[in-house]
Amino acid sequence: MKKLDKKEMQKLVEKAKLEMKNAFIPKSKSPVGAAVLTDKGNIYAGCNVDSGISGLGTCAERCAIDNAVANGEHCFKAILIVSESEEPLKPCGMCLQYIAEFSKVAAHDTKIIMVGSKGKIKKSSINKMLPDTFVPKDFGLNLKKNKKQKRGK
Repeated sequence: MKKLDKKEMQKLVEKAKLEMKNAFIPKSKSPVGAAVLTDKGNIYAGCNVDSGISGLGTCAERCAIDNAVANGEHCFKAILIVSESEEPLKPCGMCLQYIAEFSKVAAHDTKIIMVGSKGKIKKSSINKMLPDTFVPKDFGLNLKKNKKQKRGK
C-alpha cells in the first residue's frame, strides 16, 4: 500500500481537529478527534463521547469508523488520532481490536497516525500495534461481502 501524501495527511489532521471540538466530555475533560481515510479516498471523522456509566462511552477512533460504515465504507487506508495531549495519544485496546477487524475486511495493514497537540507525530500500523488479532474469520464469519462497499460517496 502506498504512503499517505502530504495533502491526505493535512486533510486528516484538519478533519480530526475539527471533530475534536465536538467531543462530549463532561467526565474525562479530554477531547479526542479521529479521522479515517477510506480506500476510496473519502475521509470520515469522529470524536469521543463520555457517558456517566463506566465503559459506555465511545472513543473517537470507533466513532470515526462507525461514521464511515454508516456511509457504506468498510475498508480503511489510515486512521489519524489527535488530542490536547502533548504526546501523541495511542488507541486503546478496544479501538485496536476494532481497527484490526476492519483491516481484515480491507485485506491490508491499516496505518495508524497519532498527532500530539504541538505537532509531534508517531506512525505505526495495526499489524505492528496488535500483531496477532482475534478477528471475525476466527469464528467463521465471511467478510468478503463487506469489502465490496456497495455504496459510498
